[in-house]
Amino acid sequence: MIIFIYMCILALNIVAMFLTYHFLGKEMDKKTKGIFIIVGIAFIYMLVSFVYWIGTKDIELGTSENFGKNLITFTFVPVNAILILPFLANSYKNLKTGKLKVEPFRNRCILLAIILVILLVMEAFYFKEIQTGIYNMLQNAKISS
Repeated sequence: MIIFIYMCILALNIVAMFLTYHFLGKEMDKKTKGIFIIVGIAFIYMLVSFVYWIGTKDIELGTSENFGKNLITFTFVPVNAILILPFLANSYKNLKTGKLKVEPFRNRCILLAIILVILLVMEAFYFKEIQTGIYNMLQNAKISS
């Protein structure tokens, strides 16, 4: 079961990277695309980790805490990346090619930031429930074996 979950997480990460790469267009060189993808995913990873910390700081889970944290973080990072990075990449591409002026680009970035904050706030409330569910699942697996 765990291997299946990790394979799905890997697939989500590949989809997030491919979509972002595709939306950056053919005009941009591979180095710039790679830097954009790495920085974007790293930024989202830091945000999700921070939101996870805020959302689960009141619960004590013992040894299963790291497993749950990794599972939740590595699941939500590509989901958030799929929802935000391709649109940011497309706007960035249009800015670099001159199809988009700085002010509309800034407005799009603000809109994407607002969407990301709304997502992260919803996730913060949800992380506590997910973490407790993972803990209960692991406890049941230990009792069964």
